[in-house]
This record gives sequence, C-alpha cells and structure tokens, in this order.
Amino acid sequence: MSPRATLMVLVIDGDADYRAVIARCVELAGAEPEQVATVGQALRRLEGHRFDAIVWGLASSDTGQTEIVSQIQEAAHAPVVLLDESHEEARGVYEAGAAQLLPKPFVPGELVGAVKAALRGPGPASVVPLATRIEVGGVTFDSEARSISHGAGLITLSGREWELMSFLLANPNQFFAADDLLRQAWNSNRHSAEQLRSYVARLRRKLEPLGLPCDLVSRQGRGYSLYFPPAA
Repeated sequence: MSPRATLMVLVIDGDADYRAVIARCVELAGAEPEQVATVGQALRRLEGHRFDAIVWGLASSDTGQTEIVSQIQEAAHAPVVLLDESHEEARGVYEAGAAQLLPKPFVPGELVGAVKAALRGPGPASVVPLATRIEVGGVTFDSEARSISHGAGLITLSGREWELMSFLLANPNQFFAADDLLRQAWNSNRHSAEQLRSYVARLRRKLEPLGLPCDLVSRQGRGYSLYFPPAA
C-alpha cells in the first residue's frame, strides 16, 4: 500500500472556538485536521477511516474518560494527545494510555510540538516501543501491560516511567544527560531535570524488590544508564 501524502489528525472538542484553534495548530504541525464535536462522532468517524493522531480536548462534563481513551485508541490505532482544564485530575486518564497530556487552555506552540511528536511515532533507533514483549537476562519487559517481571516479582509502570525505561532499555549501558533523556525519551521541553530525577527515584524504588540483574544508575557528569553486566 502506498503511503498517503497527507497526515490526518482527528480533533475532538465540544467548544467550536477551541476546535478551530486546535485545528490551526494541527495545520502548523504539518497535518490536515478533521473536526468533530463529540466522542460519539469521533468513534463513528473512526469506523473505516484512518487517522495518524487524535487530539481530544476534554471537558469537565466528560465522564468515563479512561474508558473512552481506550476506546479511541482501539478504534484509531493512533496516539492520543489530551488537553484538559483539570490537568492534575486528568493524569489518571493519561496513564490509561494517552501519548501526551497538556493543560487547557494550552500554549499553541506546545500543542504544535506535541502533535509533531505524536506524528513522528517511535524513534527509528529504538525497537523497544515497537516490541510487545522483550526478555533480557531473565527479566521480562511487557510494553502492552507496561510491566516488568523477574522471578515471582511483578511491577507495573506509569506511562512516563515506561517511556523512560523503554528508552534506556533500547540503549543499554549508555549514559544520557538529563536534557537528552527529556528530549529523546519524552519528546518534551516542558519537564525539568528535577522532575526527571523524581521519576528516576520512583523507578528505582519500584525496581528494587525485583532483584534485577541490571541497575538504573546515575553518574555525575555522565547522566543516567540502564546497566547490564556482561553476564546478562
């Protein structure tokens, strides 16, 4: 099948003004927007039509958001960018599988960048985001469940934690500075090095009970690495 010349993005928002602004940001990101007002209209549109990304502007009245994200992803097989007025409360929806979460009202430049990142998809240097299940040194990394298991131990990761872990897993025993990780693992310029350190600390706490044959290490002046000893 020959590739389509135009990237298509489905825009969902009940507010016509927001839809128009989101659509313009999609155009600036190099794609063609199609606008609908409701999730029901979006799901009907996804039947038999392919979109490369979805931008969903959540309203406070929207209910069952977590289930809806799953529905949309299953129907579209495309990354979902969420915009939400209650940014903190939407984190549960984000962890359900959305690609990115931005506050609403949003900064147009940030939304353009988020759409571009969603349209790029996984980086060509990383096979981990494309694999469902990877086993290394007796450790199983499951991307669908966002889980890591070793022996009888099993943990699950949040979306951001998995993005960080999968990037380091795709580049084992290599060190990355905080700025490089923020850019390459998260495609983000909205997070700080301090936030990254918090995620790394949280990951270490989760990983510790598993007794893994690898370590999430940090070195002054070098950055972060997922280190596997030669035996693994």
